[in-house]
Amino acid sequence: MESAVKSEQYWERFSVLPGDLDYLINVLLESERPQSLETLTRLLIEHRHQQLQEMATQSLSQGRIYRPGEQYASGERVIFPHLGNLLGTVVGVRPGHNPEHEPFSVLKVALDKGEEREFAADLKGGHPLDLADYTPVGEADPEMIYARHGGRITELLRATLEADPHFVSVADLWFVRELLLEISPVQLNIVEAMLDMVAGGPLPATALLKEMDLPTEVPEALQIFSLECALLRDPRFDEVGPAGIGLWYLRRMEPQQVRETPSLLRYMPIPYNRSLLDESMLALESQIDDEWTEASLATDLPEAELVTVVLSYPHWRSGTLPLTARLARLFPTARLTDRVRFSFVDGESRNEIPGWVVRGGRYVYGLGEWYAERKVGPGSYIDLRRGAEAGMINIHVRPFRSRRGEWLRTVSVNADTFAFEVTRYPVFCEFDELAAMGVPDPAAVDELAQRLKRWPLEQLLDQIFQGLAVLSLQRAVHSITLYSVLNLFRRVPPGPMQAVLASGAQYVSLGDNYWSYRGDF
Repeated sequence: MESAVKSEQYWERFSVLPGDLDYLINVLLESERPQSLETLTRLLIEHRHQQLQEMATQSLSQGRIYRPGEQYASGERVIFPHLGNLLGTVVGVRPGHNPEHEPFSVLKVALDKGEEREFAADLKGGHPLDLADYTPVGEADPEMIYARHGGRITELLRATLEADPHFVSVADLWFVRELLLEISPVQLNIVEAMLDMVAGGPLPATALLKEMDLPTEVPEALQIFSLECALLRDPRFDEVGPAGIGLWYLRRMEPQQVRETPSLLRYMPIPYNRSLLDESMLALESQIDDEWTEASLATDLPEAELVTVVLSYPHWRSGTLPLTARLARLFPTARLTDRVRFSFVDGESRNEIPGWVVRGGRYVYGLGEWYAERKVGPGSYIDLRRGAEAGMINIHVRPFRSRRGEWLRTVSVNADTFAFEVTRYPVFCEFDELAAMGVPDPAAVDELAQRLKRWPLEQLLDQIFQGLAVLSLQRAVHSITLYSVLNLFRRVPPGPMQAVLASGAQYVSLGDNYWSYRGDF
């Protein structure tokens, strides 16, 4: 038990040593094959485990292990594992006297550290130390160690390898930098031409390798790895595969909306007092699920089979979806690359639609034409599921057709002003009644938004609130409606908006996230 406890403490305090890196370099040299970080972590744990066993065996071989039930003679070397492997020489043996025990002996031991101590020997009836197991790792084998501590050791090893110039990584595979094959500028130009022929990509390195004419005696895995390292260093190429999969694209042929965040999605952080938000406001943030909400990157959310998005105006206009915490668990991701290429699959036609996860901008691009085909609008429900194949996301709308249209809030623009009214508006799919907006002239809305940029948030929100309040007999506005309309003219997550409501003397909370306006307007 003591040995197992010490083993647990050892692995809890584990750190990567220079000798560990030398060992991993030798492993990679012998295999001539890049290895995943998980594989390297497991190999390192096995290596350390074996080292501990060898050290313990060597230490215990320096003397006879102390067992209280055994006999010893003067001059014998004895090791005491239960005392931290203390080592000493028996310098005397005398009879012991204790009426509670059968006759036994007392050893006088001169310890190597310079003191003398006495120990019982020849005890009858058994003693726990007689059966003690001094295996250095106790009950833990490498698999158990990895199960308990593998996550932390993996991250320690990752940080160490990233800081060491001898190691290089591509798509979570690692190898020794000095042993990479040289890829010439001519070969990189060939790669550019190959990608150009397929509209920029994506292509895996295996497809690119066919035209490289690399040494055949070198394992293919190392050829691929060397090529991908060269592509990573060349700014013409972008690695767009999900975690663990290398896919390559010509950067200049990526959609502009992937290389640059669409203007309607750009959010300039607004300072606000978050303590003003009560529990109902925080719950509303979770319901709206804006990608720029402060808690939107939480990682402890359960993974859902179906995720439904209420499409906002900025994403409708940009042909995008928000990359919120819920959606991030659905879409393919990567550890290092900012852009990931994948495919949507239309739930009705089964056609594939090229899609891009843009992690830095917190959005997913590629749905502009699909939105137009399916006639979705701001407030429409978009249903998403992970496809049967990796890198595929099934996307659906909920078809709905009203012959006379539905009563919707609509926005109109006249010069430098906007106005709202409730009117019949053509609708072709199900929608969220609080968030839905009819926008007959989105270009005019976008132009007005540019002219309203200098308005403080408080002024813009006040004008919108007054315009919406007159549409209701109770002159009440729900926060979701206010958020939806505010984002016609400015990209703002619900937090700053709700802080303005909570702190503004002109706003009165009616409960359930409904607000009214104090006084006349």
